[in-house]
Amino acid sequence: MKTVRRDVFWYGFVAGFSALFFSACQPAREASTPPPEPPRNGASVSLPDARYEIVKPTLEQQDEQGRTLWKLEAQSLQAETQSEKAQGVLVQVKGWLYREGKPVLEFRAPYARANADTREVEAWGNVVAASKTNDARLEAGRILWKSRADRIIASERVFLKWGALELRERALHVDTALEKVWGTP
Repeated sequence: MKTVRRDVFWYGFVAGFSALFFSACQPAREASTPPPEPPRNGASVSLPDARYEIVKPTLEQQDEQGRTLWKLEAQSLQAETQSEKAQGVLVQVKGWLYREGKPVLEFRAPYARANADTREVEAWGNVVAASKTNDARLEAGRILWKSRADRIIASERVFLKWGALELRERALHVDTALEKVWGTP
C-alpha cells in the first residue's frame, strides 16, 4: 500500500472530486520534487492503478453557493484507483451534515464514504448521530444521507431517542436534523 503526502492528495482531491467516491489520490513524491501545478482550463488528472492510504484526511463538499454540505474527518482513507476511476472508504469517521451551510447533525461511525455527484454520504458499522438543533439521538447499523431530499435512511437496529420518547425499528426515514421521522415505505 502506498502512502500519500497530504498536500499532494489535496491537490488531486480538489482537482478530481467530481469522480465517483473520493477521487484523485496522487502517489507520494520525493521531498525534493515540488508539488504539481493545478490543471488549467478544465484539464483532468490521470491516476495510476494503485491502492492508497491517506492518514487523517478531512473532506468536505460545498453547494453552488459555496455553503458546506458535509464534512468528514477520519483516521484514514483507504482508496483504490483502477481504469481512471477512484473509490475509497474512510475509517474511524467523525462527520457533520449541514442544512443551508449550518451543521445540523454530527455523527461517528467506523466507516463512511461520500458521492460528490449525488451529494450523498453513507456511514456504517454502528453509527451514532446527534442533532445540533434539538436533543435527538440516532443509532443505526447504517445511514444513508440524501442531501437533496434532506433525508436520512437509517437501517439495521435503528434506535431514535427524542427526550423521553424512544423508538426502535428495523429502518426509519428522518430529516437531517432529526426533527421529523417517517416509517419505511
